[in-house]
Amino acid sequence: MSNDKSFDALDADSDAWTKGDSAKIYNLLEDSYTFSGLPNMAPVDKTSFRMFWLTFRSKVENVGGPPAVSSDFMVLKNSILRELGDYVVESGNWEVRNFGRGVYMTAARNGKIQWKEITMKPWNEERETSNSDENKGKDCIRSLHTFVKK
Repeated sequence: MSNDKSFDALDADSDAWTKGDSAKIYNLLEDSYTFSGLPNMAPVDKTSFRMFWLTFRSKVENVGGPPAVSSDFMVLKNSILRELGDYVVESGNWEVRNFGRGVYMTAARNGKIQWKEITMKPWNEERETSNSDENKGKDCIRSLHTFVKK
């Protein structure tokens, strides 16, 4: 089975997150989609995604991040894509200026995004931690432990 549609979906999803384009993100989501990993927040399903996004962008702006209307929202880097049966999984690093950064992992199947999980370290905490002597040479981002089962 070809996973070309899933690779395309992941490319479009990454592009939409970097631009903060919630309509484009939403159209790529499988009905059973979940987003999880933000501190003190329950997982978000597809039904709740639009409201979550409005609140999320507003909170990011309120702490000094990109304005809610900005199309320059997130930076994704160090991405790795892997085929796992009929799934394609992408992982890498994400960063939203003046808000936070961490690791993300996204799975696609049949051209739809199945789930996205992230780890997050607040922007200021990351800066303070990375500059301390005790953390020099250590990984400041905890590993994301998600397993994809067939």
